[in-house]
Amino acid sequence: MDNNTNPLFDVIDVENLFQAWHPDVRKFTANLNQDCVLNIIKESKVTTFDTSAVQQILNLANTKQCQQILDRILKEKNTTNFINLLKERDTIFPRNINREYSIEKILESTKKDNYHPILFLNLNSIYYIIDGRTRFYCCLFYNLPAKVRVISDFEVKEICNFL
Repeated sequence: MDNNTNPLFDVIDVENLFQAWHPDVRKFTANLNQDCVLNIIKESKVTTFDTSAVQQILNLANTKQCQQILDRILKEKNTTNFINLLKERDTIFPRNINREYSIEKILESTKKDNYHPILFLNLNSIYYIIDGRTRFYCCLFYNLPAKVRVISDFEVKEICNFL
């Protein structure tokens, strides 16, 4: 897994943004140009997000089941059990887009800091995770800061609404 801009992952980021389930994100993206937003994502600076601030992400756990799995992830110390938790989550919440990487590979890439940045949207000063929950969970497991790209509503509106 590459930590630089990867066309496949960039497309996945945009698709997840425009197909987000959260109504606030859907409303925000309703009239935006996807190519414009893709350019913003590709040009955004890669930074880190302190995983101890997990409560700042509004939509990390979308359902009661997802919250229960997150609670178990936060307590898990055994790698095999952690991988099984992520597989359980993938069974309950199947991916719409094939990522081409196993959970084991994602875990390994995260540990080595060799992964595509997680995408956040900062909308009305609230963080929404758009793509990269599994990578974020792996960062939580290893107690590592998450490598992220954060796009802001202000920046997107300023650039994409004037095209």
